[in-house]
Amino acid sequence: MFEPIEVYISDKYTYQDYLKLNFKVDSPNNVWKKAIDIFKDRIETRYFFAIDKLMEKKDRYEMRKYGFAIVTLQCSLIDTLSKFRYGSDKQKNEERFENFLMENFIFGDNAKLFAKKIYKDIRCGIVHSGATDNKSGLSSERIELVSILPNGAICLDLIILQEKLKQYFNVYIEKLKDKEEVKLRQNFVYTMNIVCKV
Repeated sequence: MFEPIEVYISDKYTYQDYLKLNFKVDSPNNVWKKAIDIFKDRIETRYFFAIDKLMEKKDRYEMRKYGFAIVTLQCSLIDTLSKFRYGSDKQKNEERFENFLMENFIFGDNAKLFAKKIYKDIRCGIVHSGATDNKSGLSSERIELVSILPNGAICLDLIILQEKLKQYFNVYIEKLKDKEEVKLRQNFVYTMNIVCKV
């Protein structure tokens, strides 16, 4: 007879660990702390550690070979973080992804254009067809997150994106600890319970 296999939702935690919390918006501080620890472990081990491993090459040319893999993981992470921020099913994926970029990473006159092109040309291009679309590209040598190329396409810098994702994540974790962040915490509980199939 086979032993049932534990299903892990992060490197250290199982579904059972989460279910035992009976996590709700009005849960006590110790339950919130554990739920945040589970979430933090999930995002760090499933995304940040993997991306950092692909980016560890000292030579940027060597690291650039993994650009599509890196940006695929980064876009999946943006999808995930935006679901937690706004509530998993409360917006269409495209709208949620673009809003997340415009509220956290891309500002100014071209913000909407850049967010749309990152979603369509980079995210959807790589995920659905294995290539960036409309001549947009990736870089590891720019001085800004998104640049307009002479042909009107965009170039997304994966190193700057990684830095911005880590900064956002650290701020988000701190905000989750604040009881005054009611809507943020409601969306977090809602999405955690969907992810963990409660």
